[in-house]
Amino acid sequence: MEEFASFTFSDPDYFEPLGRLPVRSVYPDVLAPLLPADWKLSRFDVWFQAHRERATLPPQGFKIHVSSTAAQAPEVLRQVAPECFRAGVTFKFVADPVLLRFLNSKRYARGGSGKFLTLYPPDEPTFLSLIEALHQATRTLEGPYILSDKRYRDSKVVYYRYGGFVRMTRLKADGTRTLLIHQPDGTAVPDVRTPYFQLPDWVKDPLPDEPEPEGDDSGLLNGRYQVLEALAFTNSGGIYKATDSRTGRTVCLKEARPHTETWLGEERTVDAVTALQWEHDNLQRLQGLPCVPQLIERFQEWEHTFLVTSFEEGEPLARVRVSEDFILLTRMDDPRQVVRFCVAWRDVALRLLDAVASIHARGMLVGDISPGNVLLDRSTGALKLIDFETAQEMGTPSAFSVQWFNPGFRAPERRLAATLEPFDDFYACGILLYNLVCPTQNMLELDPKHPVFRMLDAFVEAGLPIQVRSIIQALLEGRADAARQEAEAWAPSNL
Repeated sequence: MEEFASFTFSDPDYFEPLGRLPVRSVYPDVLAPLLPADWKLSRFDVWFQAHRERATLPPQGFKIHVSSTAAQAPEVLRQVAPECFRAGVTFKFVADPVLLRFLNSKRYARGGSGKFLTLYPPDEPTFLSLIEALHQATRTLEGPYILSDKRYRDSKVVYYRYGGFVRMTRLKADGTRTLLIHQPDGTAVPDVRTPYFQLPDWVKDPLPDEPEPEGDDSGLLNGRYQVLEALAFTNSGGIYKATDSRTGRTVCLKEARPHTETWLGEERTVDAVTALQWEHDNLQRLQGLPCVPQLIERFQEWEHTFLVTSFEEGEPLARVRVSEDFILLTRMDDPRQVVRFCVAWRDVALRLLDAVASIHARGMLVGDISPGNVLLDRSTGALKLIDFETAQEMGTPSAFSVQWFNPGFRAPERRLAATLEPFDDFYACGILLYNLVCPTQNMLELDPKHPVFRMLDAFVEAGLPIQVRSIIQALLEGRADAARQEAEAWAPSNL
């Protein structure tokens, strides 16, 4: 998913590497008046590199990374570059603000995110003196925590790790390449990029660990929650299953890492902490609805913010649709499977419409309805909607809510709208129900003639009841009442 996200960022229709994205001269213009006469600036991949003419790099060593938000990047560059010039240290920086926003975003790989500048000290004494100089020059600045690195002292932007300076790779059977470094005996080994600090076995950390601050040693978050397992990770934070020690209940913790971006708009971004606060506020407005998680609290632990809700049993519909007793796409020739699918599908359709109607009755719109955001408890049939950061009050303009949706789940003519409407939720419900039949909605935007009905016609010809097509069509046209009437009048067990 992370690789898919990066290869569709430069062009929405064709896979392109990030390095093909056109860049502006924003950062080179900042650097130009500072660049010494004997230094050069060159572009490669997603970077600009600054180096002395005829400079050479050692193959590997301790590299320094400096993190930044896009808004703060020019100031970071102005503070860091002079220190590199004084030390004669080659460095590179992300080529464009748009690229930096993407590298800091939820969609980017956790092992590589946050790095605005990378510095290549040629030896340990230079590394030690330069990293301290950078710390002093950037003391007032903040940026994303670089997960692959170790933070320098109490800095909020300066980090370091051991790795390759010169690109060395090995071709793999699948056509991709593994980055390499060399052991002391010359053996090439993978240059591992993990989302946590990790030194090779033969390398000693030149900087001793700082003493851990005294605090709660119970292992409980907020003195209350015992984490049982991690359910998911993105660059903006994790989702965890936990036990509430006060009540004994199982809860869900949603984490937000500061300065990481949940959403990238044209001229604005929304960081993970802000999005989590919006989700908290939206859940407050929806409390008491059986289709929505129960809000418990929001708190800060260390530098991260957490939202606590009830833990909802069930599987996302993205997983349900491929389960053996549900899938239809490859089993249209089995009449019994068609009946089983239609019974389950109709029940999901009615429960989904009930859930959306109850949310609309509170004056709220969901905004992001997709197979990953709807949970179904197969044992009880209960259906829950999750992830409410994009929900909004009806009639309230919000570029974030309007533009944050899964590909294919927003009507093409509504993608540039100024505010959400009930139609947007109904349309997403229709595509979600279509997705349970045939999960190809990502491709629909490539055909302006809306091929979903041609696809459904082919399924109907192969034996799918016409009611499935009629219900989906009614929702895609915004006729939720007609869809409900069709579903309530249909008895698929009598097929």
